[in-house]
Amino acid sequence: MNNYIPWGHISALVTWIAIFSVAYVYFEIRQEPMVAVAEEGLIPGEIVIPRSLDGHYYIRGSINGYPVDFMVDTGASVVSVNDHFSKKASLPSGTPVSLSTAGGIVTGEIISGQTVEAGGISIKGLSVSVGIQSEMALLGQNFLRRVDVIQSNDKMILRIRT
Repeated sequence: MNNYIPWGHISALVTWIAIFSVAYVYFEIRQEPMVAVAEEGLIPGEIVIPRSLDGHYYIRGSINGYPVDFMVDTGASVVSVNDHFSKKASLPSGTPVSLSTAGGIVTGEIISGQTVEAGGISIKGLSVSVGIQSEMALLGQNFLRRVDVIQSNDKMILRIRT
């Protein structure tokens, strides 16, 4: 009976597993959204958001002073958050509505009169929808319509209208 153990094959297998594990972790980290802390632009009241590796634009902000990370979503009608964020930020109750999302229709609510800040640009009196399933809040058109939005060279510029 031969008790030969192919240590060369085993060490090669372990080496390849280690290489693939490191590569997996590297690419997994690179796929995470990069939330930008917006840079001041060349013009006062202007912020520049670099494009994330996944092709979207993310920015730090707040709702009623409670911090949140937004994905800039030109397809969203209103600023939107999930139920968990709403509870953490102590948002008031709103009007029940059916929300049409990329994942289908969900039941939620619309809360009027909120202050939304993104990258230092603050807008008062906005409606916020609560009920999306995403962990990432959406910076929707009710915010974006009040600023100039310029997209060029892997950057998005938000500029306060004067």
